[in-house]
Amino acid sequence: MADSAPIPVDSLNPPALTATPTAPPRAASKTPAPAAPPAVQREQREKKDSLKKRESNANTNSNGTYTSSASNLGKRKANSHDAYPSPQRFNVPPPRAQDFEAPKEDIMISHEPYPFDMPEGDRQLYKPIDLAENKRGYRYGRAIADPLFPHKQFYRSTSPPPHYARLSFEDADKWMHYTTNALITTNEKGWRMVRSNVCAREGTLYYEIKVHRGVPSSGPQAEVPGPQPHVRFGFARREAPLDAPVGFDGYSYGMTDIRFDTMHRSRPGKLFHPAKRGKSKPKAALGTGAGPIPIQLQPQDQHVKEGDVIGLEIQLPSLTLHQKVVSGVYNPAVDIGDGFDHPAYAADPAGAETVADVIRDRIPVAYKGNSYFEILDLVSSKPMEVYADRQTNLSNLTNNLTNQATTSKDVVKTAPNSNHEHPSLRTLPHSAVRVYKNGQLLGTAFENLLAFLPPASAPSKINGAREGFDDGMVGYFPAISCFWGGIAEVNFGDRKDGGFWCPPAHIQRAHGRQGDDVQMADAHGNGVSEGHAKVWQPGRLARGFGERYREQVAEDVVYDLIDEVDFFMVDDGVVPIAESAGGAVGGKGRVKEEE
Repeated sequence: MADSAPIPVDSLNPPALTATPTAPPRAASKTPAPAAPPAVQREQREKKDSLKKRESNANTNSNGTYTSSASNLGKRKANSHDAYPSPQRFNVPPPRAQDFEAPKEDIMISHEPYPFDMPEGDRQLYKPIDLAENKRGYRYGRAIADPLFPHKQFYRSTSPPPHYARLSFEDADKWMHYTTNALITTNEKGWRMVRSNVCAREGTLYYEIKVHRGVPSSGPQAEVPGPQPHVRFGFARREAPLDAPVGFDGYSYGMTDIRFDTMHRSRPGKLFHPAKRGKSKPKAALGTGAGPIPIQLQPQDQHVKEGDVIGLEIQLPSLTLHQKVVSGVYNPAVDIGDGFDHPAYAADPAGAETVADVIRDRIPVAYKGNSYFEILDLVSSKPMEVYADRQTNLSNLTNNLTNQATTSKDVVKTAPNSNHEHPSLRTLPHSAVRVYKNGQLLGTAFENLLAFLPPASAPSKINGAREGFDDGMVGYFPAISCFWGGIAEVNFGDRKDGGFWCPPAHIQRAHGRQGDDVQMADAHGNGVSEGHAKVWQPGRLARGFGERYREQVAEDVVYDLIDEVDFFMVDDGVVPIAESAGGAVGGKGRVKEEE
């Protein structure tokens, strides 16, 4: 009962009950019962952001544009406030007066104590100095301040002379030497590599090399003691190490001078003739089991000797098809062609959206009196390292899964193919590398090359780089490796004294049509017919890398203009006031660390 008194302790053992008179019922109380006490309300705790988030918010201005500081400049925090892909903009000091001057020519010094001379003795090879070399996950390209680009902090791309397709001084090992025209290279130590300043991204491109010092014309000299000079050549991506030969890992495809072997993942192979394509399922990459029958070379072709001219031709599908492969939506039953019949290659603006945007995250830095763009370079992925490991047997991956010393998500369960679970191990249909000697086709060296567009290629996560963006220079670069004094010369088809040395017939025809504004390619080959008009597109036209260099320069100009317009829109048309130089200290110091 509500009004009864508390029960005493003695009532726990009550005595025997006795008869008592019944009490009359009490009337209900008119006083309302007290309301239940309210529940205790705890004070709402303030949610605090993590240290990383506070640092990120502190370096984002009111327009949503990321600005760097000296403490996190090297980490390159991503701008998460952009509604569309846009380049990052960093806090750098205003350009100096000398930054507006034309880029200085590279300084080259003679080898000491004895100079490097060509076998003919008419030319000397030098070593470039005072360069910001590509290494340790960073890549550098020349920059210049231009008053026409105030919204992108005045800096745009440029290049010192010579202005043609050549070997890159920055994208090479520091022990490489060159002639002044940057077309001949050598090295006095072990295997070292140099890449060119132009890359292949789609279509068919061709270049030649000539061996000046290597295997003698009489053949290998096994009786001579000590190491002998050698050269290797082929194609390499940006992830390929510069202190190793072409074909050392999965990021490069090379040819050897001894035995004229193909080289990929440090595993030799032989040239072959590809089988005719049918409606069957596309093959996986070479070296994954039973493949084409190798070619038996003639005795005079079994080695690359001094004086030989070797032509290398790389064929790649269109970027539209390439994007399907790396995105995981490639269907071999539907995507039958090489992608050059897509409307994007018929000058249809509506089809251009199928190719990803080019986003370049670059910071201008000063080094040795020159201005450079510093870029976080691409690095090797875990699946690719497993793929290139010597213990990985692609023909028996099921039994070797326990030997792969890596995490479960990076285990390689199948050989590279166009629909592989790892983007870095997806292959490109309609891709190949063909080899010519003195103008004659010897055979195909590789088929189904590995894809390179992001996410197949990715920068270092440790440095805080943004992933998934193509900076326009991702592809396969012509590459030369030299060993112990081997000397090789490259020819990209744009020499002043003529074109290629020994071009195949189809390269000669293509070279003869360059600059022709009247005769267009037919609809079955190099053009796409739209009613009565024919739009020329070079997708299936075999061209020299020299022509690709001119396209690359035009692309750089267009990308710089697009970046300027993008930042113009971010700034609402107002030229930003130059910020303090505190954010540039980290960028400048990082380059000096490599000195």
